[in-house]
Amino acid sequence: MFDLSFVRRGGRTAIDRRLFAWPFVLTRSFHIDRDRPDRLTVIVQTGSGAVHGGDNLVQRLTLGPGTAVSLVSQGATSVHRAAPATRATESVNLHVENGASLEYLPEPRILFPDAALSQTIELDCATDAYALIFDAFTMHDPIGMGRDFRELASTFCLRRSGSEPLLIERTRIYRPERSIFRGHGAFGSAFMVLPPGHDLADLQEKLTTALEGIRGLYGAATTSPAQAGLGIRLAALELRCIRQAFESVKVIYRETLPRSLNKLSL
Repeated sequence: MFDLSFVRRGGRTAIDRRLFAWPFVLTRSFHIDRDRPDRLTVIVQTGSGAVHGGDNLVQRLTLGPGTAVSLVSQGATSVHRAAPATRATESVNLHVENGASLEYLPEPRILFPDAALSQTIELDCATDAYALIFDAFTMHDPIGMGRDFRELASTFCLRRSGSEPLLIERTRIYRPERSIFRGHGAFGSAFMVLPPGHDLADLQEKLTTALEGIRGLYGAATTSPAQAGLGIRLAALELRCIRQAFESVKVIYRETLPRSLNKLSL
């Protein structure tokens, strides 16, 4: 279990609740962004360094009004073999209140042979709040025999201030044949959630141009239902291309944020 909540104090974001247990580890957090000195960067670590078959991981983040949080992980996380009829599960619940901004930027998952993972991300984002969500995976067989993971199930659900879901996206891959990946070795998605009033067509064009400039990457950006933001899908030859794409997406996302602290909704 990993449970954090954030409040705004003295013009900065601070943690006001921190609850975590094995395998999660939380050390010092940082205010390191010149463009948003109020933004708190949190690095989540795991004592085990990997996800094992049968693990049940739960994360919850609550961002109070006017807070700004960037959550990253220590590095790519290995997902190891799960015994037959078992799988690792991960549930992430994100609640972003008025005027807040969240960057949920975990490193990609590395799926080992016979790995099985089911993950769910639920985002409840206030109408005037911002959020950027990353998710990515690659595959690895340590003995080079081309063995694949067993199962990957992923669900992303977006709500606005507790409303009915605006977006539910589900992906499930079960015992894949290598041919379905068409030579790509890494895959990713990003969800950019924005308040009304942004020019989504212009942002879509910027994203498309940025992704087209990355060699070894295929990417597409589309507007989300109810004009809630944009969704980005990525397929790449190598994981480094996904990371490069995520960095470009983050830069464009940050350009949409209020530039002055006194413009934040408090």
